[in-house]
Amino acid sequence: MNRNIMHILVFFLGLVLGMGGLAGAQMVQELERSGLDHFGKAFYEAAPRKEHGKAEAEYRLAEEAFQKAIQSKPDWVEPYLHLGRTYFVQQKYRLAAEVYRKALTLVPQRKEVYLQLASALEMAGDYEGAVSVLKDLRAQETDERSISILDDFIDRIQARGQAGPKAQEGGKQP
Repeated sequence: MNRNIMHILVFFLGLVLGMGGLAGAQMVQELERSGLDHFGKAFYEAAPRKEHGKAEAEYRLAEEAFQKAIQSKPDWVEPYLHLGRTYFVQQKYRLAAEVYRKALTLVPQRKEVYLQLASALEMAGDYEGAVSVLKDLRAQETDERSISILDDFIDRIQARGQAGPKAQEGGKQP
């Protein structure tokens, strides 16, 4: 085969593959938008009106959209964060912690993910786990004010852990 034809074929193959990646990214973004839309309907509309059945249905649709986005692009962190928040507001703290832990492996430099994970662990009654996550974050911190705030959080969670199990340890689970 002529070299020029081979180069043209390789070029077009690259274009097609690149467009497929672009289409995949657009699909993931659409799934994320859909999940956020369902989350918004549940959290900002149905839940405040105490429309529990509608809120649960919308949360479920949000979860499905975020899970599909994660399956489509497992290295993109935003759907993990949205899914974690969706679980957290439904008091599915252990599930939220699992998702935040995965997000942390993708973006270990994002401090808010440590805080979200620690909050989910604390609410699930895993005080030691929450403290461990906060200590990991503290070890990376250089700002004295942030260190002081983290120390306060760590002390508060340790005190809760010493006070005994929470009345609703672990929150709702599926």
